Amino acid sequence: MRPDKTYSDFVIVGGVAAGPKTAAVLARRLPNASITLFQKGERLSYATCGLPYFASGDIDSIDSLMRTSYGVLRDRHFFRDTKGFSVFTGAEIIRIDRKKKTVTVKDIEAGEAYNHGYGKLVLATGARPNHPPFPVPDSPLVRHFTTPDDALQFRSLAEKGKIGKASIVGGGFIGCEVAEASGGIWGIETTLFEKEDNILPYIFDPEIAAIVERELSRKGVVVKTATEMIKVTPGVDSPLELHLSDGATVPTDYLFLCLGVRPESGLAKEAGLEIGNSGGIKINRYLQTSDPDIYAGGDCIESAHRLTGAPIFLPMGSLANRHGWVIAENLAGHPTEFEGVLGAFLVKVFDLNLGAVGLSETSALKSGLEVDSVIGSFSDKPDFYPESKTVTAKMVLEKPGGRLLGLQVVGAGDICRRIDVFSSFLSTGAVVDDLLSFEHGYAPPYSESLDPLHHLASLALAQKRGMKILSPFDGSCGNSLCLDVREESEFMMDNVERGVDLAPEVLNIPLGSLRARLDELPRDRKIIVVCKRGPRSYQAALILTAAGFKDVAILGGGVQGLL
Repeated sequence: MRPDKTYSDFVIVGGVAAGPKTAAVLARRLPNASITLFQKGERLSYATCGLPYFASGDIDSIDSLMRTSYGVLRDRHFFRDTKGFSVFTGAEIIRIDRKKKTVTVKDIEAGEAYNHGYGKLVLATGARPNHPPFPVPDSPLVRHFTTPDDALQFRSLAEKGKIGKASIVGGGFIGCEVAEASGGIWGIETTLFEKEDNILPYIFDPEIAAIVERELSRKGVVVKTATEMIKVTPGVDSPLELHLSDGATVPTDYLFLCLGVRPESGLAKEAGLEIGNSGGIKINRYLQTSDPDIYAGGDCIESAHRLTGAPIFLPMGSLANRHGWVIAENLAGHPTEFEGVLGAFLVKVFDLNLGAVGLSETSALKSGLEVDSVIGSFSDKPDFYPESKTVTAKMVLEKPGGRLLGLQVVGAGDICRRIDVFSSFLSTGAVVDDLLSFEHGYAPPYSESLDPLHHLASLALAQKRGMKILSPFDGSCGNSLCLDVREESEFMMDNVERGVDLAPEVLNIPLGSLRARLDELPRDRKIIVVCKRGPRSYQAALILTAAGFKDVAILGGGVQGLL
């Protein structure tokens, strides 16, 4: 099907997130304008982030990802009749003529091409999966996980019990979500491979990623880090064989290539638009491209990081929808800026909630910043409240001024509100003292009287005053002693040997007995104090320091960060 008219005031290319949002907002702002959206595929406005939950069986129908909150399918008839703009599916844009201000549209079913003129053009062409850097056979059992078809095929085979072993290459958040989908409800023997030293390497620092790795392992997912894939071949006793950098060969029935995505910017590049170093379309703060009559948004663009100013490619559905709103406002004559990205995201992996915003310590150091960090474990609600759960958080800040740079949180408790609040602070250039003074909503069903963000700020100030706060990955220190100040029953209940990860010797003296038993502690050795989450360690460290002990440190997050 092709439009009756050969010109539209606004032409939009792409019908998943940024494109439909642009068209819908624009139609509300300019109800008399002619707006036409072209989409290469047949599905429109689907929630890509919901695909893992359909694959896992948590969501019954793929159509659920394309329905409104009141149950109506978002198809071309919905957009025409309800939103007020025209949509054509199976319509691929193969060329942009910027001088004539036309796009060449290929009707995929008919195999015909035609030109359509525009006043303003919006590119929302999305992203495409990265090709693997190793040989892979052409097989229906090797799939990326970026489209509804990927999820549909996997679930169909899983429901029929045709997948005994599944492998995932890539330990980013999509890889982790797919690991849960595969190894959770379906009970498929699942292995996750990541070439870096920890999973989620571009999001989390190692000590936070380690908590996620332990959760995956507890749920039966085999996690192999620092492991590269050399090639994939047809198997002898299995459909596929994975050949690893350590020489091992792993048989598998199904392979997910979760290697990230890259901007789908080829159409823009062929039209002579400026492309950034990341491969995304370059835009200004109004989301205009190098051609003032062409705007771009969603996963095809290159953004700027708000903390460093550096260009960054960040494909997120939340950002794509914001892009659509900004573009529409500008096209409607209401100048609106998009100020860049902070990288806020949330992910669920089995019983853990994960989130981050801003810079990790690793990425901050790579950006040339001088940074400090603190880590701690906290209850998301008062311990006396039945539904309280633990979260572990790491905060990154700039030295010497204490500018907030990033937050990573993981745990069974509520992390979302902490990420959102911290994101707001980052957007204002706040410092650690600002975090101490923020007023939060408090009631036992929702929060502690002092929020974990308050505690993180207090830890940062204590560290500035000289308190040594170690992370689980920098605690080992020669002939040090691990002093566990939990109650004896706690110490015996948890893994007693956890302390040897930090020091060759572990001594349990409950906090209430410490003042009376100081003579049992050596004064010529480094003492690393641990408790369940951290507060008792802090109090114990103060007692030791006041008693003249010179080399005292506490483990941020306590044993909660190790278990």
